[in-house]
Amino acid sequence: MLNKISAVSHRLIAAIALLSIAFVGGCAKSDLPDPMSNVLSGYAMLSGTVTGSEDGVLPVVFANNTAKDVAYTVFVIDGKYRAVNLIPGPYEITIRAAVDQLEGFTSQTVNLEIAADSNTTQDFAIEGVGLVDNYIGGVPYPDPEIVPYDELYPPGPGRDIMERTCHGCHAVNFYSFNFPRAYSGGRADKDKAAWGVTVDRMHKGPAFRRPGKAPIFDPELLPPEDRDILVDYLAENFGAGSAARVAKLEEEPELDEAALAKAMFVEYNYHEPEGKYEVWGWPHQVDFDPEGNVWLAYTACCIVKFDPRTGDQTVFEDHGGGHGIVVDPTDGTVWYSGDVVRRLDPKTGLVDHWKIGEDRYLGSNTQIFDSKGNLWLSLLAAGGVAKWDRETDSLTWWEVPVVRSRPYGIIVDYKDKVWFADYHNGGLTRFDPETEEFKHFPLVKDRTTSAIRRLGVDSKGIIWASTWGNRAFKDASLFRLDPETGEVTKRHLGLQYGAGYNAEADSEDNIWVAPDNYLTKYDQVADVFTHYPLPVRSDSLKTTITRDDAVWFIYRNAGKYAGYGGVAAVLYPDMDKIPTLAAYHSEDSAGNHLAGFEGPPAPPVLGKDRIETNVTAKNAEEYRVWAIENGLLDEE
Repeated sequence: MLNKISAVSHRLIAAIALLSIAFVGGCAKSDLPDPMSNVLSGYAMLSGTVTGSEDGVLPVVFANNTAKDVAYTVFVIDGKYRAVNLIPGPYEITIRAAVDQLEGFTSQTVNLEIAADSNTTQDFAIEGVGLVDNYIGGVPYPDPEIVPYDELYPPGPGRDIMERTCHGCHAVNFYSFNFPRAYSGGRADKDKAAWGVTVDRMHKGPAFRRPGKAPIFDPELLPPEDRDILVDYLAENFGAGSAARVAKLEEEPELDEAALAKAMFVEYNYHEPEGKYEVWGWPHQVDFDPEGNVWLAYTACCIVKFDPRTGDQTVFEDHGGGHGIVVDPTDGTVWYSGDVVRRLDPKTGLVDHWKIGEDRYLGSNTQIFDSKGNLWLSLLAAGGVAKWDRETDSLTWWEVPVVRSRPYGIIVDYKDKVWFADYHNGGLTRFDPETEEFKHFPLVKDRTTSAIRRLGVDSKGIIWASTWGNRAFKDASLFRLDPETGEVTKRHLGLQYGAGYNAEADSEDNIWVAPDNYLTKYDQVADVFTHYPLPVRSDSLKTTITRDDAVWFIYRNAGKYAGYGGVAAVLYPDMDKIPTLAAYHSEDSAGNHLAGFEGPPAPPVLGKDRIETNVTAKNAEEYRVWAIENGLLDEE
């Protein structure tokens, strides 16, 4: 009898044990979240645990689909990682330290086959954890000599002058890395005489040798008595035969681990044919077509279309563009930089090359449509702004009567006013197409050079921009401009040497900035910055945000230094909230003014040079008078 009771007791104990395993926190095991529930059908999940890490170390897992050349990067937080919606195929999976860190470890790589609708696991044990010498900036250098900033730039009057005149436009390591690499990774060897010529070119004579234009930077920032001090400083510290050095990274930014645990980057890579192009190419921005594809203009090479759902690529060779690209959703044609502007019909492969006479400086940097279907163009080298008129199928342009404007990024606000970044004067300018009037808004108040490259507008009509660099890149900031009152507020990015390239609003009016080595989100309500380290060291370029708040952007250094061609990359701030991998504009976004456009349709692409014979700016006489009044032209 005792034996029977004992047997029952054992069975009861076993049952209770099973129940305790099956119930967690009062929920049945079958009710626990399915780890695959947020994975789209036909895709896969990768997850695992990581041991051996220490406080201060930030590992990332980089999973590269070698068949598709599509790569996924996620952060290891609390010893765990996962990536979702992977395209099935063969993978190289690497664990390595995140960029811009002062502690690292030995990287490891394994090869796996990942099947559709599966959760593949791969665990890692980190080894070799320790402090590492790291350097600032988004340019990768092979085995550089790393020295502290004060050693690289010895304090004194020469440095003070250099910081206020030179560092607003050129990255810190550009001067110190005395070796000719593609801009801005290095420079040609210069002796004192060569530095003198360089300094004079920057502050004497018109920029780009165009009559009626101001010098690159304000000559008042370099009075004659300071000119020789600057040249001597450059020659002494960065003269002929000087060592190729870079500035030491001395502090890490504060990171939000809870945000990083949710984040996932995806890269779509294109490899140009080896040896075909002499110029290293790289894209500057992407745009989306109505089918959810992503387009980029790959400088000096081609136009590339990626289908982010499959990783498939369509390449239009020998149609290299420049900075900008925009898709016309009414007919699928693609406008991009080159000549003044170029227009590709993907269906026929034909390209129109728009030119205004033979003036090679009338090239567009960026393009954007307004709500009437017209295309607006920033003409950086010419210091102008242009318009392609849909009804007349013609180009016109205006000189910008703002000192050192040199329009770079261009947007259209919700009132159809055209805004552009004044590349070399620390401000923004608005152009009213109805009155043809310009209004300049200064942002940077310091008496120093500064560069503003791109800008954005939020749903309330507030204009945002960031400084690519000023005060030795130590003061890179985000600016908020109320165009109704002219009020400007400034917030430091929280990244030392953080070269902010642009500012763009998502659907919740968070502002996204693209500094070196990061994507950064500014929450206006909480007044908080959140930094997402990039998968690779690079200065990241213009963001383009989807209707689902996926943040697409570009690595400048992909094709220049990393050696793997053009890249269209995307950050999903919350990988569990991805309704589709396709990229669509929001109907009410500032980048999609043609969402409600009803015509007329654009004329067909002819596949030839479209040369405007009237090369004169519409406001040529008004500009001449203004230039004389501002000492930029001699009165005839």
